[in-house]
Amino acid sequence: MNKILLPLTIVALCFGAQQAMAANSTAQGTAKAKIITPLSITAVTGANGDMNFGTMISTQAHTVTLDNAHNRTGSVNTMLVEDSSNPPHSGTFTITNGGTAAVAASLVLPDSTTIGSSGTNLTVDEFSSDFSSPIPTGNSTVLVGATLHVPAGAAAGEYTGQYTVTLSY
Repeated sequence: MNKILLPLTIVALCFGAQQAMAANSTAQGTAKAKIITPLSITAVTGANGDMNFGTMISTQAHTVTLDNAHNRTGSVNTMLVEDSSNPPHSGTFTITNGGTAAVAASLVLPDSTTIGSSGTNLTVDEFSSDFSSPIPTGNSTVLVGATLHVPAGAAAGEYTGQYTVTLSY
């Protein structure tokens, strides 16, 4: 019996000694967060902001491509008119970063939209821009171009419509 009790006593003493020797130490860490002003994008409107393909004569189907630097070109059947009262202009947007650091972002352009006049719609597609990322602090300007598809016999008139760009970050 003593042979059994002695090993059990030794095990109990060792286990008890380990528990008595255990100690705790604590420390506090710091948690932080910084919230910045969200990025925003706004359309510049009027002659200095609206996308404008300019003036043209339509007798046959054609396309007019407006790049993101206010330059336009026409397809073979296009008759572009230089009209100082209606010059071509890329769509203009202002991006505002009110934070203290540049922010990585992307600009999502539409696949297509339509512009209309008197029940006739023209397709606008192949949108492009001069957008670059990251967005620096302060205000940045983004220019947007596209291609206008004019069908044969399109009626004379001023065609207007809307398109949406989305700033993702």
